Amino acid sequence: MASFERFDDMCDLRLKPKILRNLLSEYVPNEKQPLVDFQSLSKVVSTISTHKLLSESPSSSADQKKIQAKPSKSAVDDWVERLLALVSSDMPDKCWVGVVLIGVTCRECCSDRFFGLYSVWFNSLLSHIKNPESSRIVLVASCTSISDLLTRLSRFTNTKKDAVSHASKVVLPIIKLLEEESSEALWESIVHLLSTIVILFPAAFHNSYDKVEAVIASKIFSAKTSSNMLKKFAHFLALLPKANKGDAGSWSLMMQKLLISINVHLNNFFQGLEDETVGKKAIQRLAPPGKDSPLPLGGQDGALDDASWNSEEFIVSRVSALMFCSSTMLTSPFKSKLNVPVASLLSLVERVLAVNGSLPRSMSPFMTGIQQELVCAELPTLHSSALELLRATIKCIRSQLLPYAASVVRVVSSYFKKCSLPELRIKLYSIIKTLLKSMGVGMAMQLANEVVSNASVDLEGFDAVSSRPPPLTSGAVLKGGSKKRKHASNSGAEAENSAVEVGVPHNHSLRIAALEALETLLTIGGALGSNGWRERVDKLLMTTATNACEGRWANAETYHHVPNKSSTDLVEFKLAALCAFLASLVSPSPLRPAFLAEGLELFQRGKCQAEMKVAEFCAHALMSLEVVIHPRALPLDGLPSLSSQFPQSDSLASQKHNTPGLNKLDRIAGDGSVLSNLWLANVDVPANSEIERTVDTTLALPEAKRLKVGNDLVGSENVQQADVPMKVPESTKESLVHVPERDDDMVPKEVVSETQEEEGLEGKDSLMEEAAVGKKQESLGESDDDSIPSLKADDYLSSDSDIES
Repeated sequence: MASFERFDDMCDLRLKPKILRNLLSEYVPNEKQPLVDFQSLSKVVSTISTHKLLSESPSSSADQKKIQAKPSKSAVDDWVERLLALVSSDMPDKCWVGVVLIGVTCRECCSDRFFGLYSVWFNSLLSHIKNPESSRIVLVASCTSISDLLTRLSRFTNTKKDAVSHASKVVLPIIKLLEEESSEALWESIVHLLSTIVILFPAAFHNSYDKVEAVIASKIFSAKTSSNMLKKFAHFLALLPKANKGDAGSWSLMMQKLLISINVHLNNFFQGLEDETVGKKAIQRLAPPGKDSPLPLGGQDGALDDASWNSEEFIVSRVSALMFCSSTMLTSPFKSKLNVPVASLLSLVERVLAVNGSLPRSMSPFMTGIQQELVCAELPTLHSSALELLRATIKCIRSQLLPYAASVVRVVSSYFKKCSLPELRIKLYSIIKTLLKSMGVGMAMQLANEVVSNASVDLEGFDAVSSRPPPLTSGAVLKGGSKKRKHASNSGAEAENSAVEVGVPHNHSLRIAALEALETLLTIGGALGSNGWRERVDKLLMTTATNACEGRWANAETYHHVPNKSSTDLVEFKLAALCAFLASLVSPSPLRPAFLAEGLELFQRGKCQAEMKVAEFCAHALMSLEVVIHPRALPLDGLPSLSSQFPQSDSLASQKHNTPGLNKLDRIAGDGSVLSNLWLANVDVPANSEIERTVDTTLALPEAKRLKVGNDLVGSENVQQADVPMKVPESTKESLVHVPERDDDMVPKEVVSETQEEEGLEGKDSLMEEAAVGKKQESLGESDDDSIPSLKADDYLSSDSDIES
């Protein structure tokens, strides 16, 4: 009847044990069944991870829990029993399957099952590591599964001591394997396990720290170690100070050993290329005052065998690995405050970058041409490692680099002048970006000219038209069977005979790095560019972005015809050019952007492109340019309220309550009348002496003058006299509600008629206001009767705080 059972859906809990049993019967072998296919193991692992077959999570319903608990647990029990049987098998293939699936079970099983069985699983895996007869595939799988087990065990807070005890049992056996075995696959799994222990349980190395350091150093200095494993050993060595004491002293001691080993290797590599005193001074600088310098890394004194020292490639690869280890130590987090030897690091970088392969006159007789050739072949790799070390140093100390900023600027500027390889120039641009972000405007002032000049060379040095296909005119097509020569000028012959390669994509990595450096410079120090370089950079970025988007530098269709090449680098170059151009438009500047119109047009076209990344960025750029297109202006609804600013009885706000015309205007504006809204919006704040005229005879002012008056009220102390009428007609001394005939066409008729109808009701108030105005005019008797004094801000604005409100 079980075969006819139906399930609700793919999430039905009753489905889990059945799928797990099917995997056991079809893909996982038993003691009698041979292993059919190794590749089927990947299906088992993916199915377990997808359906969470080992989770044993209870369902929400009590009835389902009763039904499902027993089958699910029984299926997982069968799974665990099968794996333990496979782990103890004498057949390497079956044992390997069991060990691999034990690691998967450690990751996927529930907490209760893991907590009850992790000791059994650990001892089973450790027995294979200690067994000298274990095959390599079993050893590799055992190291990986133990790493998974310890990672899961670190999440339990109540098993710290037991976890450290288990981890310490693994260290010495795998170090012994590392010394005896020569398989790089086994080395890689051992280094992975050691890194896991050093991160999760550093106390497990307390009794074996020196032994581990010596073995790792011997592998780094071994001629049998590949470049891939060199980086892995160097990365683990950078984590090892956490396992000693975890304090700043352990970190400083390891850094000191690394720098001494690097300089010892460089003394042999730079023989004949630099003065001998340079290396001696570098090592003496690393020794603490009054103390002897410590032994180099791993207790070695640097005196390797002659065969190793005679290989320039070997020396450079080891020095690069040690520099990578130093860079990793500088950029990795550490719980203690570090004392970084900045002076020693900068002197090492400067020493390496100063050697360019040229022979000093005094050293010419001591080096042959072949030796110089071998050294020059390895120098770019060494320079690249030194630049990475410089960048890591800057990232480590950031703004604390200030005492050494002059030295860094000198090193970068001098190396830019003699560096021509694209890969090294890319690293220089990366260093400049890190410097600008770390040091800010001060560093931008020092490096601005250097960045602009070099970026201009890298961006303008490429012929933008050379990658476009030449037009196939009749004069450009040469017939294969024709032996006649065209008699033309020398320039025409050279143009026809020159080889033009069409459709070959260019490497834009260097130009992308230059654009990113310019973008960072404009973002941080754009306001400093008024001294000459800003206009040049803006024009350069506009031209670059235009050429990139118009396809003048490369055609995306040509990339599809090149094997193993896509248009990704071209798209990235377009994005970098557009991003730098946007930075030039929004960067602070005393003047408005000179190429704003070109930028808007370019981004509008780019928003419609088929390339989604470019289109999305162009849409984002248009939103960012809204601030530049519409600069900040004082909004009309943001002006202070008149009622709060003019509390006096003779103010416009108080007159408004007693004036039927203005009350009517408020009602009309509330009703949405366009004409009255425009008329009301054009009302200017008058002087006290012209209130009578302003109530009913306000003339419509232009929009620009209204904005000017509003800005002057907030941004200046006095309103310009030109904004106030200069003459007051005699008719304004009459009743406040009287409308002159010459203004009938300026005032809406319904407002005038209603004002006249309510004249009798408001007569008393009008007389009182007339008297108040008369007193005001008498107080101004000394001035000309036909002139009106300038409007003062103090007459209307009580304080600056009111304006801001």
